[in-house]
Formats: sequence, C-alpha cells, structure tokens
Amino acid sequence: MSRLFQVFIGIDISIGTKPVTFVALDLDQKAMAIGEGEIHDALAYAAGQMAGALVAVNAAACPNKGRMTRAEIRQKLKPPPARGKYAALRQVEYELIQAGIEVPETPASAERSLPWVRRGFSLVQKLESLNYRSFPDTKTEDKPVRLWLETNADAIFWSLLGVVPLQAGTLEGRLQRQLALLDEGLDVPDAMDFFEEITRFKLLKSQLPVENIFSQAEINAWAAAHTAWLAANKPARVKKYGEPEEGIVFLPIKGK
Repeated sequence: MSRLFQVFIGIDISIGTKPVTFVALDLDQKAMAIGEGEIHDALAYAAGQMAGALVAVNAAACPNKGRMTRAEIRQKLKPPPARGKYAALRQVEYELIQAGIEVPETPASAERSLPWVRRGFSLVQKLESLNYRSFPDTKTEDKPVRLWLETNADAIFWSLLGVVPLQAGTLEGRLQRQLALLDEGLDVPDAMDFFEEITRFKLLKSQLPVENIFSQAEINAWAAAHTAWLAANKPARVKKYGEPEEGIVFLPIKGK
C-alpha cells in the first residue's frame, strides 16, 4: 500500500494557545514539515497533499456509540466487563485498558466532551470534508489516496517500550519518548546528549540544556506520523484495537 502515499502526517491535539501540532514525514521518514497552531494550519498542509497522504490523528475520532452498553457486545469481549462497569466509554478504550494502558473515556456526545476532545472530532470531520477517508480503504484502485487513522500517543509508547511510560508532561517522560523514537530509526536528536551537557553551574542557574528535547506535543506528532508510516509500509508491525462503528486505534509493535 505504500505506493499510494508520499506523505505521512501525525497530528497531535492538546490544550493551550497552539493546540494543534503536526509532523509530516516522507517515504524515508525524514521530516518534511513541522508546524503548530490551530486546526486550520494542519488542515491547510493536509489539503495540499495531492500525491497521496496518510494522516494519523492522536485523538478520539468520534463519540462513543453506546456499544459498551449492549449485552451482546459485552459478552463477546475478553474478559467480559463486570456488570455495571465500563459502560461509558468506547470499546477500543476498554480493549486498551484491558491490555494494560490507561486511556481517557470518550463521552457519548460532543457537547459532554472536553474542548480538546471536541477539537479532535472536528479535525476528523474536516479531514473527511477534504476527501480523506478512514484507513484502511478497499477502494484505492492502486492510485494515490488520502486516508486518516486514529492512534493514541500514550498507548504508542506503551507498546514500543513494553512498560507503562513515564508521565508525558515531565522532562523524564519526554526524554524517554524521544529515545524510543530514535530507537525506531527516526531522525530525531539523541536525548542522551542532554545528560552530557548538564553541569553543576547550569543546574544552579536553572539552565537545563533542553534545546534538542522536543515538546510533548511534537513527540506525540512524531509518534503518530511514524505509526502512519508503519501502517502503510510495514503493516505486520501495526496492531489494531476496537471496531469500525466507534473507532479503531492503530498502534505500532516493537520491531525485532
């Protein structure tokens, strides 16, 4: 499927004055563009990708559809949830929790969702208005296409590291995640250089050498873009959770 795409875009949704961060990788996983701002900034870049693009969104794609309230669905899950528990989330979130990673529950409506969650819903809707379709798509006809998929950055690093990752917003969490990206062969600075540049003087003066340590949002966007690249180029290294009605989350599997 890789011949269908020339660009692999990861988009992170967060809070703050610039709530959207995106990273675009080429076929060799070299950064083509890195940007931050509002939804329209990421959409403007995605809209220009006429040679085929796969976009990975680090956000829930839609509200939950109530699958976890249906007895016939719950009985088929492994393990089936206890009665009265795990009813207010998407099936994909239940599956991830059972696999060992804590993820936020997605409400049943946009109105009941937090602003950053609504922003994710809006991003996916606007991607589809640009003729991006959900991945995978069987109507490709061997020509360049524009597709999107959902991922989860915390779950990405859980899957790659094999342990629950350090807290994302901390310096140690960022260092850990950037090292994981480097181990995946991505062209990012070696986070271990941070320790070589620390001196007693810098610590006392609150001058930490963080110039080459990415922000949490940028790390998430890199991870999402890498997931998109793997989904297209090395599908055996990607595992999916959930089902199409409420959403499928794609996660990379650590390479051998």
